[in-house]
Amino acid sequence: MNVQYTKNNSKVISIFETTLRLIKDHGFHGTAMSKIAQEADVAIGTIYHYFPSKDDLIVSLFQYCGDTLNEAIFGSLDDKLTYKDTFFHIWKGFVKFYREHVEMFSFFEQFYSSPYYKVNSYETNESISGQSNILKFLTTGINKGELKDTNVEALACVFFGTAVSAIKGVKHNKLKSNESIEDVVNIIWDGVKNK
Repeated sequence: MNVQYTKNNSKVISIFETTLRLIKDHGFHGTAMSKIAQEADVAIGTIYHYFPSKDDLIVSLFQYCGDTLNEAIFGSLDDKLTYKDTFFHIWKGFVKFYREHVEMFSFFEQFYSSPYYKVNSYETNESISGQSNILKFLTTGINKGELKDTNVEALACVFFGTAVSAIKGVKHNKLKSNESIEDVVNIIWDGVKNK
């Protein structure tokens, strides 16, 4: 990533937020830099000042979204919670975050299915999307005997996959209440906990 953004750079944040909205509506290829500039109310040169190319913008946007997600999920953890309660807090936090940040959810879905992820997966920091934090958390659970002694990557697939499915279930009115979300996380916990 060539650009470092700061949370108090309003032009960069405006570019990011506009890009998220346009990508949600038009996809990566349908989102032109000129359209981003127009919608963000900045000069096209301003975008190229911060991001030498559209690819740089998209990878930087991935970093921004990952940092925002990590702060929302892991920034509010209470270290006095039991492991189980922390598991529930983190999983429900993912679901809540994506329900409230539909553009970021759409962006992550597209990014992970695109050549951007495949090309940049070796260059980008895993922790930017929460993966590294979750792997550490799940590994701790295995080491403490809270979770089944199994492949941590398999546990991460269950963790992330069920969260994404729950979000889609809410979006398509298959899961209609917080009670349903609670049911899902209880089912997951029952499946991964060390009995």
